[in-house]
Amino acid sequence: MTTAGLARPTVMITEQLRDEAARVVEFVGDERIQGVTITTATGKRIDVPAGLAESLDAIVHRMAQGGPITLQTMPELLTTSLAADLLGVSRPTLVKLINDGKLNAIMRGSHRRVRWTELSAFMNAREAERAAAISDLIMADFGDE
Repeated sequence: MTTAGLARPTVMITEQLRDEAARVVEFVGDERIQGVTITTATGKRIDVPAGLAESLDAIVHRMAQGGPITLQTMPELLTTSLAADLLGVSRPTLVKLINDGKLNAIMRGSHRRVRWTELSAFMNAREAERAAAISDLIMADFGDE
């Protein structure tokens, strides 16, 4: 498949698409979408792998909530400025995380670069820590009520 074959036009999220997404979310409830089957206009069918289905699950849930959705490619090596923006911290804070050994970076000449996979893992771990802390607070406040 050529790169040109992968290009697709911008998709506008209409009220109809939001309503359709809301129906899917209502149907699945709290369950995560584990599988999706794609059917082309000519009838070809393929089962989507679980990882891609997970991405579609996130997109469908966000569509149902309303608001903009942006999908973009991410370079494998990020500048410290871009990594800080994605993490939601200042560049000096990101550099401190690197210097403290909490986030790995590599040197490219005299510049630090953060691998997208490293930043993504760091963000996921940070989110898991936050969720655990919230759960602990809820249990401390409400116990087994």
